[in-house]
Amino acid sequence: MNICYIISDIDKAVYFEQTALALRNKGTNVSYILINCTNLALHNFLMENGFLVQTIETKSLWKSGKAIRTCRRFLKELSITQVHCHLAHANWIGLWAAKLSGIKTRMFTRHSGEPLKTHWKERLIDKIQNRLATKIVAISKNIDDLLSKQGVPKSKREIIHHGFDLERFSNPNLLEVERIKKQYNPDNLSPTIGVISRFLELKGIQYIIPAFESLLKQYPNAQLALFGASENADYSSTINELLKKIPKQNVQIVSFENNVFDLYQLFDIYLHVPINPTCEAFGQTYVEALAAGVPSIFTLSGIAREFIVNEENALVVPFEDSEAIVNSIIRLLEDKELREKLRVNGQKSVNELFSFETYIEQLQRLYSK
Repeated sequence: MNICYIISDIDKAVYFEQTALALRNKGTNVSYILINCTNLALHNFLMENGFLVQTIETKSLWKSGKAIRTCRRFLKELSITQVHCHLAHANWIGLWAAKLSGIKTRMFTRHSGEPLKTHWKERLIDKIQNRLATKIVAISKNIDDLLSKQGVPKSKREIIHHGFDLERFSNPNLLEVERIKKQYNPDNLSPTIGVISRFLELKGIQYIIPAFESLLKQYPNAQLALFGASENADYSSTINELLKKIPKQNVQIVSFENNVFDLYQLFDIYLHVPINPTCEAFGQTYVEALAAGVPSIFTLSGIAREFIVNEENALVVPFEDSEAIVNSIIRLLEDKELREKLRVNGQKSVNELFSFETYIEQLQRLYSK
């Protein structure tokens, strides 16, 4: 096997870093073609760790002929026998380049769920990519169902859940935890209600903010910590308008924190409430929050549909329901035994299902078929 990972439009990605090291440690030879990642964190990490890396820059998916030809040349030079593509530009360019190179094993991992609105161009791209690929990795049953709906035969689909460094989440670096609390909660507000999510309509933040507004009536010193905020996101103006109703001293808005492992220790309660069952493709934050031992409140979307059990490892609220969110927050704050039950059971459930070792073993089996 001579495998090439083709990845696009990624800066820092612990997931890909750990996968690279783990596959190499298991004896799997992997090289990389990075698209629109030149001199970013992932590129630098791979170079520093001695991986063979080529880079391509491109802007338009529809005007990517030159990029496809360049990718094809790299594949030929590297004598690649399998390609595994991740994310939009990589899927399109990598699958076409592999097909034109005569590479028989062409796969991509589908990371995105079903958008709220689908343009005809997106449907066309999906159709072409599904045909170009010889194997498609679904990161959850949600994605497997979507691929089935798109007509991809079962023989072509493979479910492989993300793997996580669960031990790192459950054993925080105390110095980093102290740094994070001083940086993001200098006034020691309590309780801190945490969210890690982009400002997108499908993420449901528009229902969290009114819930927090109600929470302040009983807990005036509470903090709403919103991480992953992006002013360029398609729903940011709506969310910012809602935030005007919250006193500024009670809100912390952060676009990016590099240390996600220890960040969860900032939160007394964690929220992730996508607005329907299918809009979340996976939802890594479901797993991360429970691995970190944070009592959590969720809606059932993405991977949560496969393992979250209400009142066992998290509290489950209906979609688009601010009142249910605030009632669940108050219930957790007032019930220490329930918080401890969810903490213990949450960590146990993710340890059983999402270990990084299991993920790497499944990848190796896929590549050996």
